[in-house]
Amino acid sequence: MGFRDLQRYPLQKARYDKYILWLESTPAERQTKYAEITDETKRAKIAREAGYISPFGTAGTTKVYLPARLIADGQTGQGAGVANVLRTLLASYTTTETEFGALTNPLLIDAKKYKFAKLTLKAIVPGTEKKPSRITGAKYLKPDVDSVTAAFGQNTGGQEYDAAVADIKGSSGFTTFVNGNNGKNTYKFTPEG
Repeated sequence: MGFRDLQRYPLQKARYDKYILWLESTPAERQTKYAEITDETKRAKIAREAGYISPFGTAGTTKVYLPARLIADGQTGQGAGVANVLRTLLASYTTTETEFGALTNPLLIDAKKYKFAKLTLKAIVPGTEKKPSRITGAKYLKPDVDSVTAAFGQNTGGQEYDAAVADIKGSSGFTTFVNGNNGKNTYKFTPEG
């Protein structure tokens, strides 16, 4: 530790003491502290509906569909904008109940623990007013973050995961979202399995 760190210690001691209290608190006490500061109206709550997804690599007469929860149409409230963008991006990679009903002899398998490929979109709006840290009490510009995740599969028989990701990344809606909020928005693709 250098002299500079030692000189800053008296100014940072109050924050350090609060940090130690945080480390020594129980999980229940931590939840209470979070609840005191967390604004529940800012939490994204996304409506879901029943639908189907076809896993990657199944083709022709072996194209399989698995039940899944899809983002419902007509989202409202916090996170609705991100959810609607994600729903639009993945529309051709998912199958609604109506679309599934119109298929001729679809092969439906009910695999309860199957892990679908997922796309997470995160809109990050920079903060405009300083808010206190839950742990140290220090004030900082906290961004508003809306994060929405949805499952997806192939849109044509025999399609591979990498091809679907490339198609989604190449869409204008994806590019527009990622460039939003001065390029602060982020995304994450998670493969099947």
